[in-house]
Amino acid sequence: MMTPQDKPDYIDANDVTVNHDYHRQDHGGIVTAHNGVADMLLRNDKLYNEMKGDWSRTAWNAGHNIKTTTGRENGKFYITREQMNVEAVARRCQEYRKAAEAGFPDPLAPIGDDGKLTYKWMDLPHVVSIEISDKYFGGMPWAVVKHDKTLKAQFYKVVEKEYNQFVCHPNGKLPIPVDVPYPAATGTTKYFKGFQ
Repeated sequence: MMTPQDKPDYIDANDVTVNHDYHRQDHGGIVTAHNGVADMLLRNDKLYNEMKGDWSRTAWNAGHNIKTTTGRENGKFYITREQMNVEAVARRCQEYRKAAEAGFPDPLAPIGDDGKLTYKWMDLPHVVSIEISDKYFGGMPWAVVKHDKTLKAQFYKVVEKEYNQFVCHPNGKLPIPVDVPYPAATGTTKYFKGFQ
């Protein structure tokens, strides 16, 4: 049995209190040593001066096939991605397309509306999908675009027209079920050009 003298301080009936000053963002005011993490970072002149100048950092993804470089040059932040297996993916798509055109079935392909096996539509490198997302969809990733029927069809149109080497479907044409206009690039005047 535990006596009140043996009872640790952290076991009691009181609610836990959180001091939000330690987690606050900087909202201006006097910078002191006791105003939280944001003020401590502002007092770190070495970190501030390192981030202010030109710098770069390179990292690899878990599969070691995508090199991402982030940094700052001449006062502007940048991010570049380089995927090392893009040519291999394009070659694999071309081989798949040739086999599909020759009539070889793909047992892992999706099943069509008629109940028969169809062919894989595309095999798009991650870096290319990010490039399309940034150029045409305002940075909205493929994982989000594919949930909207119209945006998904527009994404497929871009792949079919500009990145045809990654189309696996026979003859390089995707069976897009919805007729949608070609998307306008981000930053351009968006007006209806008609169907292309």
